[in-house]
Amino acid sequence: MNTKSFALRQLIIAFILFPILLMGVILALPNLPESPWRALLAIVPLVPVGLGIRAMYRAISGLDEFQRHIQLIALAFAVGATGFLTCAYGLLQVLVDLPQLSWLWVLPLLTTCWSFGLAFANRSYQ
Repeated sequence: MNTKSFALRQLIIAFILFPILLMGVILALPNLPESPWRALLAIVPLVPVGLGIRAMYRAISGLDEFQRHIQLIALAFAVGATGFLTCAYGLLQVLVDLPQLSWLWVLPLLTTCWSFGLAFANRSYQ
C-alpha cells in the first residue's frame, strides 16, 4: 500500500470517528457527575483530529513539488481568508452586536477555505 492511499484511508477514518466520538461525548457528559475527568472526556473527539492532521502531513509529504506548490497556495489562501472572515465577524460582533459564535467553527471554516483555495490553484494551472 502506498503512502498516499494509506494517508487517505487514515483521513477518512478520522472524518468518520470525529462525529461518532463527538456525539458520544455530547450524550455522555450531561449524565456524569461533576469531576475533573469531564474535561478530559470533553476533548476525546480531538484524537481523530490529531490523526487527521498526521494523515494530511503524510499525504502532502508524498506529493511532488508541483502538487506541494498548489497545496501551499491553497493553504495561504485558506489562512488569509479565515483570518479575514474571523476578524470581520469579530468586528461586527463587537461593533454591531452580532451573536457570539463558538470557536468550533474556525476549523470547518479553514478547511472549507482550503478547498476553495485548492480549486482556485488547480484552475490557475489548467
